[in-house]
Amino acid sequence: MKAYLYAFFALSIVSIVGCGPAFLADVSLINANIAQFEGDSLFYVQGNIAIRDGKVLRIDQGKGESTICSAMDTIDLQGAYVYPGFIDAHAHFLGQGLGMNAVNLWEAKNWEECVARVALFIQEHPEQAVIRGRGWDQNDWPGAEYPTNEALQGLTDKPIVLSRIDGHAVVANHVALELSGLYQYEGQPEGGEILRNQEGLPSGVLLDNAEGLLQVAQPSKEEKIKALTDAQAWCYSLGLTGVHDAGLPTEDIQLIEQLQSRGTITIPLNVMVSESPEALDEWLARGPLKTDLLTVQSFKFYSDGALGSRGALLRSPYQDRHHHYGLQIRSYAYMEEAAARLAKNGWQMNTHAIGDSANHLMLDIYTAHAPESSRWRIEHAQIVSLADQRRFGGNAMILPSVQPTHATSDMDWADDRLGEERMPEAYAYAALRKAANGILPLGTDFPVEEVNPLYTLYAASARKALDGHPAAGFQMQDAITRSQALKGMTMDAAYAAFQEEELGEVKSDFWANFTIFTEDLLTCDENKIPELKVLQTWVHGTCVYSSSNR
Repeated sequence: MKAYLYAFFALSIVSIVGCGPAFLADVSLINANIAQFEGDSLFYVQGNIAIRDGKVLRIDQGKGESTICSAMDTIDLQGAYVYPGFIDAHAHFLGQGLGMNAVNLWEAKNWEECVARVALFIQEHPEQAVIRGRGWDQNDWPGAEYPTNEALQGLTDKPIVLSRIDGHAVVANHVALELSGLYQYEGQPEGGEILRNQEGLPSGVLLDNAEGLLQVAQPSKEEKIKALTDAQAWCYSLGLTGVHDAGLPTEDIQLIEQLQSRGTITIPLNVMVSESPEALDEWLARGPLKTDLLTVQSFKFYSDGALGSRGALLRSPYQDRHHHYGLQIRSYAYMEEAAARLAKNGWQMNTHAIGDSANHLMLDIYTAHAPESSRWRIEHAQIVSLADQRRFGGNAMILPSVQPTHATSDMDWADDRLGEERMPEAYAYAALRKAANGILPLGTDFPVEEVNPLYTLYAASARKALDGHPAAGFQMQDAITRSQALKGMTMDAAYAAFQEEELGEVKSDFWANFTIFTEDLLTCDENKIPELKVLQTWVHGTCVYSSSNR
């Protein structure tokens, strides 16, 4: 018998014990408002959910004992709202956990505050061989200029590597640069940039592929295990029942598989393989991997960098850096050859593309090579020309996989990068959704953004930052409705991973994955959405989080 965690304060529990007829279900959730989709609309049915062997046995509508399936345990939800389990369609699960155990540089108001946080972390964590941090964003600082590593000098004799909020830039201290031989490195790496000072020496800032030049110790297996379990607990507390991890190397995928087989990691993961020539050879020979908790059937590619670090590949120069078009991470020829191989072997191709040029190039490749109904994904699809927006969907069912909180995080400075004439082509989620036949998988890209899926719902529908600005919303012509956003976080995310027959709906024979609230997400006050708390999270028929047990 599986162990269940129940909410003792918000819910009443009836235990059915003693002799009698055989129980049909392991557990019955009764008196629930059960979310159901019909096209773009979401509605509720009042009734009960019977669960057996981790899946929904049946849904019985109505009230009264005659509608309750006999079960080993019965939980009265007292009118709570049961949604299909939320799925983050683009995130970095292991990266989130590692970031939770590193220097937190989020919302630092300047570089000096970052340095102070690093100094305190070093004092409190003398055992750390490499000092890692994440979350700085020069766009939020006076002058919006990149920092240098001079202020890190003398803090420690260990390497320091501090990632920008989007992961597409780092600041490395002198020790890390020396260990990596970067003071002797000449020129620039393909698809990356080493920023230099007036003397021509590295300033410490490395963009995109230049990050790969660093040769410092990687997190240990023990650190990764702690990171994975920490990330899982945090995701469960926020209502996530599944994550698409946007790129992991083989060794980390194998670690996750081992931990899932032991029961240490129970969250279902759809993992994209971080592409490399070696990874392509290995996995195309091996074939996809599918268990009840782990799916590996896609590769993650990078076409360009990020807008915030001016690495997004644009068709016209940056408004705030003349003659600069961004960075092309992989060549067109490399991407085209890879696409042909994936198409031949039945793998999904998922490509990071931010700038309008990167999106145009990848849509050309996808149009030429994506098989029918292959669901190849453009991850982010952030700046897409009006003509290219219409190229999503089609016979190949090319999908835009977007993160609504990127729009509200970037909106205060994006026009500085792009100029007003390009802004209507940026963060155009409603237009992309329409082109893709009403399918728009939604994610967060955590740890780039916060994990909380309710922030996704708020940003997608209200198009506001958490502080409520702008009052009228950002480029509201591309807002989507709350029901469309909830579909993007459930059904569409499942569809993007070829799991629409097992996830994304509260439906018989589907996994009993639920995200439960006491409030109606469709009708509650718009500005209260980010403040709502999850009542319970269920995965494969087990309550993995309950607000009463915090």
